[in-house]
Amino acid sequence: MLFTKWGTTPYYPKASDSRWKMFLFASNWAYITVCLYFTFAAISTFTYHMRTSYKDTSFKANKEELEINNLIEAGGTDPNKEYILPVYVKFTWYLKSSIYPAIILTSFLRWGADTGEPYQYSTNAVDVHVHGVGLAFVIVDFILISSPYRLQHVIYPMTAALGYYMFTLIYFFAGGTNGHHANREIDGDTYLYREKLDWGRFPRTTVFIAFMMLFVAIPLTHLFIYLLFKLKQLMIEWYYFNKHKR
Repeated sequence: MLFTKWGTTPYYPKASDSRWKMFLFASNWAYITVCLYFTFAAISTFTYHMRTSYKDTSFKANKEELEINNLIEAGGTDPNKEYILPVYVKFTWYLKSSIYPAIILTSFLRWGADTGEPYQYSTNAVDVHVHGVGLAFVIVDFILISSPYRLQHVIYPMTAALGYYMFTLIYFFAGGTNGHHANREIDGDTYLYREKLDWGRFPRTTVFIAFMMLFVAIPLTHLFIYLLFKLKQLMIEWYYFNKHKR
C-alpha cells in the first residue's frame, strides 16, 4: 500500500511530484525496514527448522546467543566445537535491534509530538499502515519472540539514524526537494520535516535535533526496550520456576 498509494488522494493529503520521494522520510525508512525484518525473520526461521529437521550437522547455532535464561537449548553440545550464527540470522538480529527504536520514535513523533505540519492531525490509510500497523507488528513480535535484545546493540539504530541524516544532507546539497508544492517553489521545498529537518533554512536546528536523536532519544528508547526485555525474562523465569515447583 505504501508504494501504490503514496502521493494519491484520498490516501495522502499532500501533493507529491514523484512517487520515489517517499524514500526521503524517516517514517517510510522505518516501515520498509520493518517489512524487511519480518521477511528475513521468516526466511531464517524456515531455514533453521528445515535444516535441523533433516539433521543437517553443518548448520549449528551459537548456543549462548540463542538460548534465553537456559530455557531454550540450541546448537550442539560438544565444547570443543565453535558454533557460529549464519550471516542471514545475524542480519535479521541487526534489523530487529534497529527497527524497534525506529518504529517507536517515528510513531511517537507522528501521533504524539507537534511537528508543525498542518496535516499532522489528519488521518489516512498510509499513516495508519506506516505509523500504526508497523508498530503493532513490532509489539507482537517483542511479546512472542525470544531472541535476545542486547544493551550494547544500541550502536545499530544509532548508525542507521546517522546513515539517514547523512543521506538527507547529501540529498540537500544535490539540490533535492521534498516534492510537496510550496507557495514559494513550484517544484517543492527544501525541508523534509518543517523546522526540524531543513538543511537549507534551519541547519543549526537540524544538527541539534540530529544530535539529540542520535545520542539521547535513540539510546533512551533502546534502554527502555531492553528493560522491558529483562522484565519479560523475569516473568518467563517466574513462570517456569512455579511450573516445575508444582
